Amino acid sequence: MTSPSGGRLETRGGWLGGGGRAARLQVRSRVALITTLAVSIAVILVAASAYVVFRHDLLDAVDGTLTSQAETLNNARTHGGLHAALELLFSPPSLLANQPAEQVVEANGLVVTPSHSSTQLPVTAKVRAVAAGKADGYFTSTTVDSVPVRELVTGFGKGLALELVQPARNVEVERLAVALVVAATAGVVLALLLGTAIAGLVLRPVRRLTAAAESLATTRDFGTRIPVEGRDELSRLAVSLNTVLAALQSSQLAQRQLIADASHELRTPLTSLRTNVDILAGRIEIDSEARTQLLEDVVEQLAGLGRLVGDLIELARQEGTLELSRHTDVVAFHDVVTDVIADMRRDPHVDIKESLVPVFVRGVRNDLARVVANLVSNAAKWSPQGTVIEVRLGVDSAAAVLSVTDKGPGIAAEDLPYIFDRFYRGSTERKVPGSGLGLAIVRRIVEVHGGEVGVVTSTLAEGSCFEVRLPIANP
Repeated sequence: MTSPSGGRLETRGGWLGGGGRAARLQVRSRVALITTLAVSIAVILVAASAYVVFRHDLLDAVDGTLTSQAETLNNARTHGGLHAALELLFSPPSLLANQPAEQVVEANGLVVTPSHSSTQLPVTAKVRAVAAGKADGYFTSTTVDSVPVRELVTGFGKGLALELVQPARNVEVERLAVALVVAATAGVVLALLLGTAIAGLVLRPVRRLTAAAESLATTRDFGTRIPVEGRDELSRLAVSLNTVLAALQSSQLAQRQLIADASHELRTPLTSLRTNVDILAGRIEIDSEARTQLLEDVVEQLAGLGRLVGDLIELARQEGTLELSRHTDVVAFHDVVTDVIADMRRDPHVDIKESLVPVFVRGVRNDLARVVANLVSNAAKWSPQGTVIEVRLGVDSAAAVLSVTDKGPGIAAEDLPYIFDRFYRGSTERKVPGSGLGLAIVRRIVEVHGGEVGVVTSTLAEGSCFEVRLPIANP
């Protein structure tokens, strides 16, 4: 793919459309994959959170049971003595039968009342520390003879510690974990299916836009418009593409019109020039006086042809400019007008009266000078010799206003709507040499600079007043 400047556009891709290489997956696959990953992460996080919370609640329930049993035994010991408490100790057959177990331990590690089950609970240094009063009671999860248990160790009077154990199998944590794993797996699979379906639905408008763009690239019919449905981002994209297509269509039509008009305008002077050159080449006998006149005509025709080609090049350059660069300089417009008037005054037949106030605009100095020069030279061409051309520059409603008033024949009402069109020449202008591009160039430059140009007044046999308005810029 190439850029408008002719260079190759940078391609960014990767598995998910990032990185510096081309994407290896289609957009639909990337959307489905990203959706699946997002939902999968959410499902796994929810399942893990549910497992942690449920396990915590179940362990709290077991811890509560163990705490209640310890309080019961401590109350019996307090009121009836150690013997009464020992009588209350449970005597389950075995931990392997998922029954609780308990025993009392002295500080030296001696078991005072071992469990009546077949399994004796382990006596650790930490248990002896609790019996000696050197450590606080605690809960812990451990194993006894490969059986997962929840154990409570607490003080049981002076020099004794009570161990209470509840088999953890009563807590259906493992069953819950399996259920959550199955549910999470099903959620991931469902996310993949839904992600694929959603990607297809979401990208359906994109496929329509792609098909329309490919059709336009093949047919190059810029008059085609993309259907707009809804008000979402893709709809706005379709509207933007239609705007671009309209601009391309307008540019294409303008280009064709320019070529047609230029061909028409060049045909006549080239034919006349060829005829005169044939005569000068001796193919037709003429006297010296006629030859001199023909040479003058050829020079004048060549000069006119050069002006026409120059105006065509300038108009083509302006047509290629969509807007001013943000880095355009601020120009002292009054200085531009002053310089143009100074150049015009070199012609003794031009009498100009100016009234200028300092004003600054943002733009291209040479293009602004072309606007002033075209308007003033146009006024000079149509004003009778000895009349005054008035040039005024002022400020009105935050706009720089340039007006050029002549004393020429004026413009007919039927010609006013078309005088800024390319190659248009009114009924009175066809007898005067010119390319018919001067005012078209003026309008294009003014529009690019964000302004407007028009005829304020025009009266037949009295003259016309042209006005240009440009946005003011801070100096």
